[in-house]
Amino acid sequence: MKKSRIRQIIKEEISKALKEDNLRDYWSEWAAGEVKVGNDDVIDAGGVDADFENVPNETMNTFKDYVKVVKALNADSKELRNDIAAAISGILYSGGEFGDYTFDVLTADQFNQIKDII
Repeated sequence: MKKSRIRQIIKEEISKALKEDNLRDYWSEWAAGEVKVGNDDVIDAGGVDADFENVPNETMNTFKDYVKVVKALNADSKELRNDIAAAISGILYSGGEFGDYTFDVLTADQFNQIKDII
């Protein structure tokens, strides 16, 4: 199976899972980290208790990418979820490769999987 088809299948499955789950469950931990690093969009929307309608689209899309990756990597530790959040921000807003960042537990293979997912 071609790599592009595999990516498409992964994205479709993750999209289905996102619709089935309550995004609010993931929001509190992600938003707390975003508030801690000073993300004004999350803070202005109400932080951990934000109403999703007040969250800017770009911020909500980043959050949804986070949820997709957490599910795809089966991130069951807070350390890995924190690294995932940092990797997504780095990939989307700064570019660079794995070696450009410092992570607690995220591996280079996982970093590349994140790039494929988002």
